[in-house]
Amino acid sequence: MQVFFRTPNGRLVARQLLDTLTLDDFIKTAGDVLGTTIRDEILSWRYTVGSKPLDVKNAKEFDKCKQHIIKECNIFVLGRLLGGSTFPDTLQTIVEQQLEDELDKVATHSSECSICLDTDTDCLKACCVWMCSEDFKSWILDKQFKTSCILCSKVIMLKDIFKSPEYIATVQALEDEKQLLQNMDCQRCLNCNVLMHNETMSSCQTCVKCHRLFCFFCNRNWNAATMLNRQNSCGKECVYETMLSFQLVRFHYKRDMKIPSRRTCPRCFNFGAYDGKCKYHSCTVCKFTFCFLCLEEENECKRIHKSQYDHACVRTPVSQTYSMFPRLVSL
Repeated sequence: MQVFFRTPNGRLVARQLLDTLTLDDFIKTAGDVLGTTIRDEILSWRYTVGSKPLDVKNAKEFDKCKQHIIKECNIFVLGRLLGGSTFPDTLQTIVEQQLEDELDKVATHSSECSICLDTDTDCLKACCVWMCSEDFKSWILDKQFKTSCILCSKVIMLKDIFKSPEYIATVQALEDEKQLLQNMDCQRCLNCNVLMHNETMSSCQTCVKCHRLFCFFCNRNWNAATMLNRQNSCGKECVYETMLSFQLVRFHYKRDMKIPSRRTCPRCFNFGAYDGKCKYHSCTVCKFTFCFLCLEEENECKRIHKSQYDHACVRTPVSQTYSMFPRLVSL
């Protein structure tokens, strides 16, 4: 089966793997991709399929997780840091730059564009509608390639539009990388863009490629005078520490009651502020509605605490901890 290796600098390398893949087969192929036959060098990198880690140091554990290696999947190669997050534009840029060339490969037909209504242009078909290339580009980029038909709402698969397996794999890799970087222990260097995994969760780290000294979590250059080398955070201005902290502000319905000024959504980890109304907050990303005081889903808060939108359900706001954030490798 054909798979795609994504090297730390974002390069795409296609390789064939046997259906009866063993750990030694995988290591040999990975070495070929990395340009080395030295086993220790190959094992110095971490490998993931999308957001699923592969254990390449133990054959028995590798056999348990190799089920995730399927036809045309993306295998990411990450640098190990022994000693969050801003999304990089590497794959995003590649996808956008190659989109024009890929659209040239798609069959078009002289038709009226359903978006701009231009009748004198070549259009491509997206399920039930015809679009000119410019409107199609704007539409699919705005939807981040997660598209459904404008008319019938049917989900449109990438293979239904694009002809190149390599491009489809690149688009899928972009989504896989977004999922990967939602993990607290995964990050990209802002200087050289190398993808890395933090195995100790210490904040002060040295990039495996450009050797920049930086905070792994907020990705700022390391400043020994203002930053602390500790787990999960370099200090009060660090990303995840900010997402967990809050101040108590006056509650709209009861002036003698206090409520957290901001919270992180327990479901998708989006950061949101108290809007000066009731204690229930609807996340702008995943639409999960939860209580700013006890962090329970709205209906659960009402059921467990017999509480309402304008009453306190707990005496002290429940604290959120670093353990709530997803990680590639579980604690």
